[in-house]
Amino acid sequence: METLATHAAKDHDFDFAWSVYSEVVRPLIEPKLNRTWTDSEEMENFREVWNSAESQIITLDGVPIGWGAAKVTDDEVEIYHLYISDQYRGKDYATTLLSELLQQWKAEGKTVRAPVLKDERLIPWTERLGGVKHEENDLIQIMVVRP
Repeated sequence: METLATHAAKDHDFDFAWSVYSEVVRPLIEPKLNRTWTDSEEMENFREVWNSAESQIITLDGVPIGWGAAKVTDDEVEIYHLYISDQYRGKDYATTLLSELLQQWKAEGKTVRAPVLKDERLIPWTERLGGVKHEENDLIQIMVVRP
């Protein structure tokens, strides 16, 4: 039986987080950019948003397969990032993890918000998990799950 788990990210997890982020996000966002994706520039942008204190490394049988970041308060959770490496995508690992977390947060009475890139796979996925569109712009929709 496979074991899906998370552990607190550390500063030294930056390279892993960047590699998964760029692998997952680049093909989704590059067509929507009004400029060319440049790894060095995007890595510097990512360095500005990476916060190991709010991040978790997702593991499968102890092997890192992705990462996520969220800010949790008494009454709300804001999910900033959730990425699974391409070789592990499509196997419901993110769905399993997020379903368990949503169940816990709902039981605690927390509203969950997440910016989701506009993509024909991501929006229906968040809707299946109970997300409802709250607001949007050209790149993202803010999905909300209420307790």
